[in-house]
Amino acid sequence: MNLWAYCRRLWAYLAPERSLTAYPALAGKIARKQIAVVTVLLTVAAIAGAVVLTPSRRSPPDAWNKLKHQLENRAQVDLFDDFSAGLDDWQSGDNLASTWSYDKNGFVNPGALSLFEPSMHLTNYDLDALVQIETKGIGIAFRAAGPKTYEAVQLQVEGPGPMPSLTMERYSVVNGKASRSVRVRYPSRFQGDTLYRVHLQVRGDEFSFYIQGQLVDYWSDHALRSGGVGLFCGPGEHARVAWIRVSHNTDSTGRMCAMLARVM
Repeated sequence: MNLWAYCRRLWAYLAPERSLTAYPALAGKIARKQIAVVTVLLTVAAIAGAVVLTPSRRSPPDAWNKLKHQLENRAQVDLFDDFSAGLDDWQSGDNLASTWSYDKNGFVNPGALSLFEPSMHLTNYDLDALVQIETKGIGIAFRAAGPKTYEAVQLQVEGPGPMPSLTMERYSVVNGKASRSVRVRYPSRFQGDTLYRVHLQVRGDEFSFYIQGQLVDYWSDHALRSGGVGLFCGPGEHARVAWIRVSHNTDSTGRMCAMLARVM
């Protein structure tokens, strides 16, 4: 990328339009935007200074690469898929076309475990999805290194009648071997005609799972340190997924660090 062109775009972003100077309230908003951007740049400069001044016993520090690494770690991640462009970003050990399908509304019906390839390099993130369970349940994989090594959360419908209960089951799979599972019941009644918003926070060794904004479970696990996300339905299960989002560092600092990381 042309660094001079980037600098000109950044200057254009910071400079207020002359026609706006007559509107103090709007000018105040612009000033706050400028202050936020300058603060981010000062933060980056501080990181750069810390990187340059950090001593290394093994070899002279490569300050530029270290700075780029720091920016990439703090940069925004925002991956979204509503499946309207196909399933090219999803990888599976099985034939994806034979187990996954679409319904008449464009929602995807997961089958065998498939992993969201753009997320595979991530460590910490938020996972959000809009799902509807039609039969039995659906599974969400995270911290997945591959189709045989991942963490999993499964939502399972239990009990007869028009309003059965919903249970969350979590476990780890390492080299194809599943750990002992833990089951937690969702406190509200399950409704089969409802689209459920699920949210998973992945932070280091700590995990939080929410359904419809309500915390269902919080736990710690150090089995897997990094990896992406995936979806699956087991035998006899059928579900619809409208979209999935994987995000991290979505604040203004994260956006600015992402811009700078692309330049460097």
